[in-house]
Amino acid sequence: MLNVAMAKQAFHRAHLWLTLDGRMRLLQPWALLPAPLVLGLALAFPFRWLFFLGYAWLVLLVICYIWARSISSKVRLQRALHDTWAEVGDELTEHWLLENPSRLPLLWLEVDDGSTVPGYQARRIAACGSRETATWQTYARCNQRGIYTLGPLTLRLSDPFGIIGAQWQQGETRRIVVYPALVKLADLRLPRGQSGGLAQVDLLQQMATPSVGGIREYVPGDLLSRIHWPTVARKQRLMVKEFDQERAGALWIAIDLRSSTYTEAMPQLAPLPVEAGNTYTQSSRIAAAEIDLRPSTLLELAIVLAGSLAAQALAEGRSVGLLADDGQRRVVSPGQGSQQLWRILGALVEMQATGTIALSDLLARGPGSYAARAPGAALALITPDLGGTWAAALVGWHSGPVGGGLALLVGHPGTRSDELASRLAGIGVGVQLFRLGEELRPLRPPRPRATARVSPLGRVRSS
Repeated sequence: MLNVAMAKQAFHRAHLWLTLDGRMRLLQPWALLPAPLVLGLALAFPFRWLFFLGYAWLVLLVICYIWARSISSKVRLQRALHDTWAEVGDELTEHWLLENPSRLPLLWLEVDDGSTVPGYQARRIAACGSRETATWQTYARCNQRGIYTLGPLTLRLSDPFGIIGAQWQQGETRRIVVYPALVKLADLRLPRGQSGGLAQVDLLQQMATPSVGGIREYVPGDLLSRIHWPTVARKQRLMVKEFDQERAGALWIAIDLRSSTYTEAMPQLAPLPVEAGNTYTQSSRIAAAEIDLRPSTLLELAIVLAGSLAAQALAEGRSVGLLADDGQRRVVSPGQGSQQLWRILGALVEMQATGTIALSDLLARGPGSYAARAPGAALALITPDLGGTWAAALVGWHSGPVGGGLALLVGHPGTRSDELASRLAGIGVGVQLFRLGEELRPLRPPRPRATARVSPLGRVRSS
């Protein structure tokens, strides 16, 4: 039994060595039959050309094996993507480097990419000479928000006759986050609310805000991080910064994510107008594809408005929080600065219309009730529900300290909200309707790819 176990282990080690840990494989099993058949005929009918053909076939199999083994054990493919995040409308560029340090040429290498970025396909057939490198680039237009992965890569190659091949995986998966696009909301007036507490808005406080109100002498208890060292060096005594109190209350953005409000069929958006076709003259210009950043569904439009509203409010120095429920409670406490925008965008990335909680319940209980009780808090809600069943919750919101309200409605082309706007105006809530297909100017326009021109000899030149 011991000898049998040792023999199995030896066979297993030999199999792993011959197959390079399982990457080598026989692509054409029939290729093993000609050699023994011809040699069997040569033994039955002693004819030297039969022996020559049999041995030649065996030598061919050995050469094919050495060819595939030598290249597959040395070839390396590297991919480089310098960004770990993107915005809808951005173009990702990956740089690829194929190295073949073997003395044998790499006739073909099939690259199969397992990336999950929608519309991105990096699969290709590459070749590389002996001890040479090859480079190329692939591009992906980010059309949909979400968290995706790049890789892993599955590589395949074979000998020139396709008899023996190799297949293996290379590279780990890499995560990339595609954030929703941010658009300009220049005509939108944000609800201001009121700053909290009994102090007047013109008082100075020590709590950090975007605006420095002045300099005063240090007193025990002041934070050392508030010391203004240039003034200390000039006056030779400790001086600290005072900050202007925020002149508006925190802005809460609430998104309606009930599945029942997003079930209406979406009409097909008309494509953007394109320029006339290319004219091929002595220097023909190849126009880049037009980028369409219009949201294609009501949910995507609501997400875009939420992120853009947060960006605008934070740029004004406001404190902004986020409130939603898509089956999972998503709350971002109010905060300021660029890091707060990243927190809000990170919450928006994975939101889906899978919730069951009505918007009125979302605002009346849980974090919504806490937000309503916050002194001077303002509310901006985003919903496709034009029935106004949530209007009563806004009345409750205003029953406490005076704040402000704004309703952003999303709808299909031709949708009207005059009746609902009149009702909400009676309780001091502003209304603005956004329809699918309407042009929204991006806050940071994506940089277009370089224009290409075709020379008279057919060469594509960048310009």
